[in-house]
Amino acid sequence: MQIDCSEVPSAARWLPAIGLVFCAAASAQALSLTAPRDGAHVRSGAEIRVSVGRDDAANLRHVRYFWLRLGEESVAAHQADPAEFHPVNGEGQLEGTVTVPREAIGDMRLLAVGDVVRGRLAGHQDFDEVVIHVEPQARLSTIEFAVDKPWRLDTLGKRLSVPVFGQFEDGLARPLQGQGTGSTFHSSDERIVRVTPQGEIQVAGNGKAAITVLSRGQEGRLAVVVEAEDTANRPPEAVAPTSLIAKPGAVVTLNGLKSRDPDGDPLLFRWKQVRGNKVDLTAPNEATTSFVAPHVAERRLLQFHLVVTDLYGPDTVKGADSEPAVVDVWITP
Repeated sequence: MQIDCSEVPSAARWLPAIGLVFCAAASAQALSLTAPRDGAHVRSGAEIRVSVGRDDAANLRHVRYFWLRLGEESVAAHQADPAEFHPVNGEGQLEGTVTVPREAIGDMRLLAVGDVVRGRLAGHQDFDEVVIHVEPQARLSTIEFAVDKPWRLDTLGKRLSVPVFGQFEDGLARPLQGQGTGSTFHSSDERIVRVTPQGEIQVAGNGKAAITVLSRGQEGRLAVVVEAEDTANRPPEAVAPTSLIAKPGAVVTLNGLKSRDPDGDPLLFRWKQVRGNKVDLTAPNEATTSFVAPHVAERRLLQFHLVVTDLYGPDTVKGADSEPAVVDVWITP
C-alpha cells in the first residue's frame, strides 16, 4: 500500500498537545484501535506499537493520537513528526509507533481519531480509545507541593485537587494525584478536610489539619488551615441521567435540572467531557446542554461530568461544590 501524506494540510502535521499524526490513503470504515489493548502497561517515554483495524468501505486519510489524563479534558503536551506506518495482516490493519509522553504517569487515555472520506466532499471523523497504565522508568526522589505552606482555604464545601507532584530521578516533575498514580492520601482530621483516594479534597470545617501523601516509598505532608466565614453552608448535589443512547446525527440533551442545594441556594452548572472524541457542547455552564452525536461505525462511549456550585445570587459564587454526576452516552450506528 502506498503511504501518502501529501494531501494532509501542513497544519495537521504539527498539532499542539497531541500525539503523532499518521497519514495514508487507505480504505477504512470502522476505526478500531487494536494495539495497545485496553489495560496495557507501558513506560513513560517509551516508543510503543499502535495498530488500527479497518474495513474496506471508505478512505482513511490520517489518524491522530491524543494522550489525556483519565478524568481530565486537557491533553498532555506532546508533539512529534508524522510517523510512517505500514499495512499488516493483508488489508486488515495499519501499524506504526507513538511515543508515550515522558511526563505521563498513572492511568491515561490513548484516543485515536481518524478522518474518513467517501468522496471528494463527504467525510467524517471516527474514533476509538483505550485506557493505558503508564509507569515512569525513573525512581521518585521527593514529594513536593505547589502551594505556600500552610495551605490556607476559606470556602466550606470547596473541592480541590491536592497540589502535589513528585520529583523523579530523570529530572521530571509528575503529578501524584489522579487514578493509577500509586499514591495514597490521608487527612489527619476529616472534620476539617476530607480527601478522596485520587487526591481530591473537600473543605469541611474551620480549623487545622494535615494531608499526608505516600507514593513509591516517599512521604509528604501538607499543613492545611481553614478559616471560612460562612460555617453553615452545605454542598449541593449534581443530578443527571447516568446513561443515554443516541444515534449518529441526533441531538443529545444532557439534563441537570434535578440538581439541588440543601440550603436552597441557586446553582452554577459546569459540564465537561472526559471520554471519547470531543464534541461541542452548546451551553456547558447551563442546567441543560446539548450536542450532535458524532458519526460512528461501531458502538462508542462519550462520558460527561456535571459539577454544580452554590451561589449567593446570580453573579456571586458561594463556593461549595458537588461531587461530579457521571453521564455515559453510548453512540450506536
